[in-house]
Order: sequence, then C-alpha cells, then structure tokens
Amino acid sequence: MLDSNLCVFCQIKVESCQHLFMECDVVVRVWELCYRWIGILSTQHNVLNNHFESFCLVQLNKKQNMIWKGIWAALVRCIWEHRNAVVFKQSVVDAEEVLQQAQLKSWLWMKNKAHRFNFSFTDWILNPMLCIKSYK
Repeated sequence: MLDSNLCVFCQIKVESCQHLFMECDVVVRVWELCYRWIGILSTQHNVLNNHFESFCLVQLNKKQNMIWKGIWAALVRCIWEHRNAVVFKQSVVDAEEVLQQAQLKSWLWMKNKAHRFNFSFTDWILNPMLCIKSYK
C-alpha cells in the first residue's frame, strides 16, 4: 500500500507518469540498458509522447521499426509492472530485472504477432539488432 506520493523507485520525487517513465534515475538506467543491449547510442526525450515518437531508427524499414516500437512498449509495460510489484509485493527495485522482463516480453510478442519473426530467444538476447534488421 502506498504511504506517500513519492516515486516508489527513487523515493525522492513525487510520482507522476512523466517521472515514473522518463525522469526517475532508476528508469533512466533501464532506458540506458536497453540502448546498450540494442547497441545504439542515443539521447532520449524527456517527454513521454515525444520519447515514443522518437523511438524510430532511420536505418530500419517500417516493419523493423514496428519491432523497435514493440521493445518500447514492452519496456513501458515492464516498468509499470515492476512498480506495482514493488508497491504490492514488496519487490526490490532492480533496473536490470526490468530490462530482462522487457527482453522476454518483446520477444514473446514478436514471436506471436510478427509474421516471419523466427529468431530464438538466445539470438534475440545476444544480437537484437541483427534480429531486427533481418526481419523483412
């Protein structure tokens, strides 16, 4: 149960959508881990809707960017689920766990929704950009 309106991750700032998904140091770390996993250098917008709109890579075609945006959606969902686990199940705040859950969730989504996405989970974890770029 929430005893205050402070962010459950950092316990410093008031929790808002903007803070929870973009500004909290824990979540900034999640996005940095994601970019490192994909193998890109990027700066992120601090406004949630601008962040989603900018989550597009010019070297990818429309279908490949659909997978990239799927990663964004998986991360946002996993941030929310992790927040709820901390609040309601007394879980420990862990940015790496959020990324790992998003990696699994995005792979499962793509396996079930994207036709011809035939990459193993190991391939997805070890070389996600190759999987994305190979998707036609």
